[in-house]
Amino acid sequence: MHRIFKKLISLFSLVGVTTIVASSTISCGISLDYLMNRETDVDVYKDTYSYNVTSWNTAHTMQAQDAIILANTFETLLSTDQYGRIYGALVESEYGANESNKLDQNSNSNYNYVGVHNGDYTEWTYKFRDNLYWTASDGTKGRKILPSDVIRAARYALIPGNGSDVSSLYTSFIQGAQEIFDETAELENKDGVTQEEINNVFNKYYNSNKFGIIPNDDANTIKFKLSQGSPFFESLLTYSVFSPIYDETKSDMKNYNDTYFDGAYLPKQVNPNSKIVLEANPNYVLKDDVNIKRLEFNYLEGASSSRTRTLFESNSTSGFILSADDLKGWNDYIGSDYNNPRFEGAYATKSVELAGTFVMFYNYYNRNLNDASRGVIEQKRALNASRLLQSTDVRAFLSTSLDRSKAVRYLSKTIDEVGKPSKMIRNVFTGYSVAQDPSNNNKDYTRFVSDVFDNETNTSGKNSSGESSGEYTLQDGNDPLLNNSKKIMHKDRNELINSINKFIKDNNIESIRSDNRIELSLALSPSTSNSFNPYINFMIKDFNNIENNPLYIKTWTPSSNDDYRGIGQEGRTDLFLSGWSPDYKDPSTFLDTLTFNGSYKGYINTNKVFDKSKANDKDYQEINNSGYYIRNSLKTTSSVEMFTGLNEFETLNAINSKIVDSITRRYEEYAKQEYNYFYKYFFMLPLYTKAMPIQYVVNYIQPYSRSYEAFGTGQYKFYKAYQNKKLLNKAELEDFMKKFKVAQEKVDKDWNSCRFGAEWSNGNDNCLQ
Repeated sequence: MHRIFKKLISLFSLVGVTTIVASSTISCGISLDYLMNRETDVDVYKDTYSYNVTSWNTAHTMQAQDAIILANTFETLLSTDQYGRIYGALVESEYGANESNKLDQNSNSNYNYVGVHNGDYTEWTYKFRDNLYWTASDGTKGRKILPSDVIRAARYALIPGNGSDVSSLYTSFIQGAQEIFDETAELENKDGVTQEEINNVFNKYYNSNKFGIIPNDDANTIKFKLSQGSPFFESLLTYSVFSPIYDETKSDMKNYNDTYFDGAYLPKQVNPNSKIVLEANPNYVLKDDVNIKRLEFNYLEGASSSRTRTLFESNSTSGFILSADDLKGWNDYIGSDYNNPRFEGAYATKSVELAGTFVMFYNYYNRNLNDASRGVIEQKRALNASRLLQSTDVRAFLSTSLDRSKAVRYLSKTIDEVGKPSKMIRNVFTGYSVAQDPSNNNKDYTRFVSDVFDNETNTSGKNSSGESSGEYTLQDGNDPLLNNSKKIMHKDRNELINSINKFIKDNNIESIRSDNRIELSLALSPSTSNSFNPYINFMIKDFNNIENNPLYIKTWTPSSNDDYRGIGQEGRTDLFLSGWSPDYKDPSTFLDTLTFNGSYKGYINTNKVFDKSKANDKDYQEINNSGYYIRNSLKTTSSVEMFTGLNEFETLNAINSKIVDSITRRYEEYAKQEYNYFYKYFFMLPLYTKAMPIQYVVNYIQPYSRSYEAFGTGQYKFYKAYQNKKLLNKAELEDFMKKFKVAQEKVDKDWNSCRFGAEWSNGNDNCLQ
């Protein structure tokens, strides 16, 4: 995909300064016994929010902070339940199975899609539920929701001048969307163009059946025609991107009274930097399972882990998540035994952070090299750093010599074991739980990558008894990179250093330092200056102290968060930390970002090193008759090898995206592609996950009464969630968790089992009673 918006995870999202407007109460001396016996109003859930809603138009925004509110006021076509299963929200959950059964009466027992798809997954059809109505914020019932209301969203998103966050998801997946977007953009650049002329571009494609969203209001159905086969398409529909909107002419809508709602809740009070109150929507199609009647969000600027805990202790919120960097909270609630928390009201759940991965970018075209305003010395340094990073051995030296645990320990210090790697190190890019193979016992995609690593490095994936264990080489908490270059690429550290010195000499790479080492810059976030940054600097100091090290990493901190964000996005630092989380359930949601024109292009700038547009520029030369050109001043003895690796990735990415007949083969091929990027060519360094191995929660909400999936907006929804009057005790929690484990195993084996709730036509199979 060319652009994904909310998914770039910035480093400064980790910690921040915190103040609360709505409540200044700070708990003092509250006992754990008191908390266990304290009662709450089960009809009211209290939480915090840190950012005001930017838009009340789901065709405009895809910001995660907006989703906290919008996911509860605007419903999506599909959503996810507590088992991670996709169900129909605005559409009928059983439509696909019923239609499949009409074609083959023996087929629907294993049919695990909500809609109907064709053989190559390029067409998907859904049926809207009956009794769908728009509702004003005051509760007034509006007109019926129609499949054609999705066209209203598409019209809005595909006008570039509207600045929609979600337009790239249309252009990446829907037939005709890219053409509409491009033609409209060209028209908008002309003088004197009317809104009618702009609207007519969409109308032309839509009326001639050249647009891939086809509503049928009479049959109450909608069909999506995709530009290529996408077996994971239903996970995309769990976002609001393709959801209906009430009116496409109202721009980005800053005022919630300007629109109508179709979600489980209605906004009743929206005071910026103060308080947001949502109340149950009496006209919501699945209203029978909206158990919590009122949601109250108080404004919290920033979000330190200890502050969310103390707000719960003072009864200002309904719950919190234990964080490994909240030392007092960890000692009070968990103690020294990670698997046996001191506080019996704490329970473990799946973390939505599991799917997100933080990485260290290697930037191959530091834009300072071409910016005279940066000064001659910085231009020279940036040029030499960019040329240096073309060497595979340089990148391998960085990846296998940086002790990631020294940095990641900031997040995991309360749970780590002495002498072992940080439990939150991550060794793959595609996050855990992003994609599983249903035909292979739901084998996680990360295990496919680990299998490739084992095969390529002759690493055994078995335990001492010769049996396969639950652990695997590239799982979180292992460090297969540190001091392991000999096994991975057949060169030890000294051999790498000698090779790097030769590369520097052969390519006349000059140092600006008195010690003649080649300097690489690493920008750090100003918001983590007193928290994460010291740990990062500890890792860098350890690297810089390596004997005979020809490289030197210099960290620096921009003056503001805006500057820091811009430096990363514009590629004005050689190394940079950021992260990604999934948009849908497929490895391509991560791997697409790494292509020449992927979402990370501004951070890694491979498209600036190898540029297709420079055929007639005398300062560039072609690479191996490829149609790609490299600037003469950038070319090194490793340029061809680097291009070969990147072009191979690009080619395989296009090929693998078309494998739709076998999920196993799709994942196997993607895994080889990912392995090569990170462990053959070392183009980027995976760093860590924000998810602890066990995430402990203290909350009045019943465990697993809502979704924990990282993709879609289900994780923010309160539909079906319910609260207990008191926190559950240890025995109650253990009993429930046993039931849930059994139920999860049943659902993993049979998509039709444990169906309970208004989203199912026969939702009486409650496996958690």
